[in-house]
Order: sequence, then C-alpha cells, then structure tokens
Amino acid sequence: MSDPSIEVRRLESGDLDAFQATMPSWNGHEYPDRLRHQDRGHALQLVAWESEVAVGRAMVVFPGHPEWSASAFREGCPELRDVGVAEDWQRRGIGGRLIAAGEDAVRAAGFDRIGLGVGLDDGYEAARGLYERMGYTFAHGPFIQAALLEDDDGVGFPVAGVCVYLVKDLQPS
Repeated sequence: MSDPSIEVRRLESGDLDAFQATMPSWNGHEYPDRLRHQDRGHALQLVAWESEVAVGRAMVVFPGHPEWSASAFREGCPELRDVGVAEDWQRRGIGGRLIAAGEDAVRAAGFDRIGLGVGLDDGYEAARGLYERMGYTFAHGPFIQAALLEDDDGVGFPVAGVCVYLVKDLQPS
C-alpha cells in the first residue's frame, strides 16, 4: 500500500540541499551534474518526499545522455536507474511510485518502452520482485555492469555486479 503523504516530483536545484541531507551521494557534484543533464532533457531525476524529507529517488536516462547504457541502446529505450528508497521507508509503495513516475515521463517524451538493469545477487531479490510485479520482463543477460565512481577528492573507486536487463512496453496513458 502506498503512503499518501509521499509526493514524487522532479528534483530542482532549490531542493538539492534538503535532498542530499537524507539521500547522500558518493560525491558533492553527482546531483548538480544530474540536474545539468536534466536541464538539457537527457535525464529526469525524481525524488519521493515526505514533507521536506527526501525518502527515495530514481533517475531516467534518455538517449543522448553520456551514461545511456549499451543495454538501453540495444533495446532502443530510455533507462530507469538508481532507484532507491531509504531503509526506514521501504515496503510502503514508494519504489513503485517512483518507477511509475519514471514510466509516465518516458511515455510523455514519446517513447513506448523503458528498460533497467538489476543485479542478480540476493541483495536485489526484492527489487527484482517489484519490477516483475510492475510488468518488467527479461530482455538479455546476464552481463557484468561496471562503473568507476569518484569521491570528492577525485579518487576513483570501481563498482561492479552481475546483472540482467529488463524491459517494459508502455501502454498509452
């Protein structure tokens, strides 16, 4: 069941400090960079708010974004990424609302399909179940998804995992 006190909306620059107070990133420039891509129409950063407290996030990456993945290219669709809900707020329907808002944005941008990568290890079991319940189906994989993230000092740290790619055909609203 979804919490009615939660509002899902686009992240704006005026929200950044409040957002990062409860949904920190790995460095101080990640979300300002995301907002620049959002301003160019290459991404959409969604945030779930309970009053002025950020409790969840998701990003949609559109073709043209430098991080649009090879999997999204292969499947010909925008990509949902970085879906996360603060631990104390999980199992309240917030993840589903973030995903639905991302799907609505993709549909509004004229696309009829959306994709996402999800890990295969046990820590992603709940996410895989949510995506399945929301109509996402297997497209390809497994494959290794890897990235080199940067901390505030510019020091890179690698992250990687074995993933599968899921897609959903979106019906007109």
